Amino acid sequence: MFDFVHNNKTAVQVILGMISVGLVVGIGFSGYDAMSQGDNYLAKVGKTPITERELAEAIGNQAIPNEMKPMVVEQLVRQHLLSEQANKLRLTVPDAVLRNAIAAIPAFQVDGKFDAKRYQELLASQQMSPAQFEEKVKKDLVLRQLMDGLMQTGFASNAQLQRLNQLMGEKREVNQVVLAPAQYLAQATASDAEIKQYYDSNLAKFKAPEQVKLEYVILSQSDLAATQAVSEEEIQKYFEAHKSELAKEERKVSHILLNAPKDMKADEKAKVRQQAEQILAELKANPTRFAELAKAKSQDPGSAANGGDLGFFARGAMVKPFEEAAFKLQKGQLSGVVETEFGFHILKLDDIKGATLADLKPMIENKLKMDKAQAAFQVQSEKFGELVYQQADSLKPVADELKLKIEKSDWLSREASKDEGLKNPKLLEAIFSDDVLKKKHNSEAIELANGKLISARVVEHKPAQTQPLADVSAQIAAQLKNEKALKLAAADGQAKLKALQAGQDVALAWGEVQQFSRLAAPGVAEADLKAIFKVDGNQKPAFVGAAVPGKGYVLYKVGKTIAAPELSPQNKFQLDENLARMYGQVEMNAYLEALKKEISVKYSKQFSKAAE
Repeated sequence: MFDFVHNNKTAVQVILGMISVGLVVGIGFSGYDAMSQGDNYLAKVGKTPITERELAEAIGNQAIPNEMKPMVVEQLVRQHLLSEQANKLRLTVPDAVLRNAIAAIPAFQVDGKFDAKRYQELLASQQMSPAQFEEKVKKDLVLRQLMDGLMQTGFASNAQLQRLNQLMGEKREVNQVVLAPAQYLAQATASDAEIKQYYDSNLAKFKAPEQVKLEYVILSQSDLAATQAVSEEEIQKYFEAHKSELAKEERKVSHILLNAPKDMKADEKAKVRQQAEQILAELKANPTRFAELAKAKSQDPGSAANGGDLGFFARGAMVKPFEEAAFKLQKGQLSGVVETEFGFHILKLDDIKGATLADLKPMIENKLKMDKAQAAFQVQSEKFGELVYQQADSLKPVADELKLKIEKSDWLSREASKDEGLKNPKLLEAIFSDDVLKKKHNSEAIELANGKLISARVVEHKPAQTQPLADVSAQIAAQLKNEKALKLAAADGQAKLKALQAGQDVALAWGEVQQFSRLAAPGVAEADLKAIFKVDGNQKPAFVGAAVPGKGYVLYKVGKTIAAPELSPQNKFQLDENLARMYGQVEMNAYLEALKKEISVKYSKQFSKAAE
């Protein structure tokens, strides 16, 4: 929530709302402002309300499940509490710090440097002024000051670190065996009377939902694209117009490098340049010696052994002076001495390549077809909508007019469909509406996806009904037998555990020895793990058992205890950092709870229960 400077990319996306889907699709910031006017709020901190719009901005304008909203609202409450306290303490951020923080954001940089034009354009594209954005950043930096003052005060003593290391690093050797219900199914029975009793007591479970069968037509832009004709001339024309971006030129260059770092003294650098000029003179006299001289004299460890070969690269891959020189050369030509931040280079252009029209033809043809299909789709989609509405008693007119195939569905309900493409919420809402379900009209044209419309009509309908006992008796019998088998497994497991703990021999197919730690015991329940580490390490072996919901009963044979290794300086540092962070978070939580007693916090009804 507050890691703006520490997580620039995410913060810029959230603050600028770059991901424009979900809660604010199609309306933008101004539209959302209009929706959120009035007295409605999700929570109120002091006199400041937290609105739906603020919630949307906090999650990057993305849709989230309703069950997650209380968590986000609580985060916003905490943010406002800290903001109120920061104002009370008169915390502020110097303009220079604000400028540096914004300049450090990669989204506003070009070639690693802050670019004012890009900054203005990016903010303008999101309908945000620099003043608004800077206010958001300033607020975030102020909150960071307050938070750091709390969260960076935690520390742990050496004794605590050593004790925690012992607990986390200690291991136990464990064998386990699972008594699965399948082993007891043969002993489990379900009588007709039990099946009938279960059925009568759980009628709601056996109510089949309302179902329909559909016929439908789909207008698809991708299908239209397949029917579009594109000529060779059109492909050639597009290639020529977009050659620079489509057929990116790559150059194969060899070079000889003499190192001359930036901090080298001027007189020493002059000597290195002179050496480079001497090598260039030798090459001009005999260019065929390039690979030989590169192996002997180049100081680039990555290419010298290969005769200076750097392979193919496109524009943007090398430092600017090197690139400019490489892309001016003719094939086989030598450059002059080129100075970069690494030293002095001599370049030789070995080869040039770029994508040809033949390479790009399939992609260009598909692009042109999609462009034509887009225009055709816009026209046909209007016709599609008119026909399914005006001739609402049949899909045949629209299918004939637009040459579409009438498809048929299997049974589907509001909750389930064998055809994934028919699970669209808007479609399901439409087909179960009175107009489509009862009046047998076509549905309106519904967008399944971008460039894909559907209209459907109901051809068969089954109302919700309770399934007959005969249809579900096998299902009930299997469930009852499994429940009894689980109980048999648990009872047998408890008996075996008691016998093992009494020192009796019990025939069990124990699994291989595994080493469990308090932090690593895959598939083991937390309560079981606590029991494993609670047993006396001097008693070998010790036995622990527990019922596993739905899976039977598991027995553990706990063997040797392996002490934790000594805490290394590196691990000690990391553990100290983690503990300090944890203590800092505890301090922060306590501080926020204290602020709630000073600053009034009021939740709307939908969030009041979650906040308690």
